Amino acid sequence: FESKPRAREPLRHTELPSAGIMVKIVAKPQAMKAKKVQTVLATKKAPTGPRTKKLQNYSERGSGLKFALETYEAVSRFTPQTKIKYGPNLKSKGSKSFDRYAKYMKATTVAEALKLGTKPADLLWEYERGNYQVVGGPQSSTPNCCQGKTSDKTGAEKVLSSFRGPSGFSLKMDPEKRLMCAKLAAEFGYDLDTLHQQADETGNNESADIQMQRTLANALAEKTLKEVAKARRKVSDADVVEVLKVWGFARNETRLNVLPQGQIWVHSDTLGPLRMRHGGFRITDPTLAYASFTKLLCKWFTDHQPDDIACKCVFTGINVNANYAGRIHRDGNNEGPSAIKAVGKFTG
Repeated sequence: FESKPRAREPLRHTELPSAGIMVKIVAKPQAMKAKKVQTVLATKKAPTGPRTKKLQNYSERGSGLKFALETYEAVSRFTPQTKIKYGPNLKSKGSKSFDRYAKYMKATTVAEALKLGTKPADLLWEYERGNYQVVGGPQSSTPNCCQGKTSDKTGAEKVLSSFRGPSGFSLKMDPEKRLMCAKLAAEFGYDLDTLHQQADETGNNESADIQMQRTLANALAEKTLKEVAKARRKVSDADVVEVLKVWGFARNETRLNVLPQGQIWVHSDTLGPLRMRHGGFRITDPTLAYASFTKLLCKWFTDHQPDDIACKCVFTGINVNANYAGRIHRDGNNEGPSAIKAVGKFTG
């Protein structure tokens, strides 16, 4: 967490509400490359407009093909040599699925089943219903989609790499974080399909994983702020850590001065204004799209302002960094001191 103080000659300013106070965000001449990010729609209202019917029909069409996280976890770890044993054909006689099942039910491995006509969705559907059992053979310790590039794979390996989990809960996510997000989504009443329909409607370019994590982190921050206000207490480090555990960090390739040796990106997000290439300023979209997250960090800082900053500190930006040891560097366009604090479990 890094708060950046006010410039001597501000070019533009805006007001950002914090919990119980107003924190003035004053843009300073900080030359920093910023990506164009579109605003996230993080509400649960039904989408409107000319594409609503199409999106609703799509959801209805796929309503019978939603699978549990545990199913994705299991099937995503199959290898072509995983041994399986199919049960009797319980499909409707005369249907295409009955005829297909009659062919691949003879398979003894996942590779044979795929070769004989089973589809990726069949492996998920029939696993949940017990139409086949895993009876032996090797299985991966991690999901196949996490092992190398799918484009470099062929045959059954490529098919198995297509299992990435439900929208918003990709198998590439840390398993512990994925389960934590699933629990929070249920607690706050978020429906994944509706949320991603809304994102599609607004043209949001955040990935499904990032959007879901940030939306849930924002909801948790809002809940925390209410609890803090009710108890009339300060925002604690523990409060912030719990929210940051959920926050979805995008890959940032623009912070060249902090990149550790051998890395081309880091997890680093900026809240507040950035100076654009044309010389103007803009407030990064996450600042306002996830306003409760921003408010929580602002109140945390003002609740624990360092003693050596005697005056009221008015800052222009916050950098939130995760899981990397930045190179020793000096920010060339900062004005005044930077307040930096590390939280969570780490070494170094």
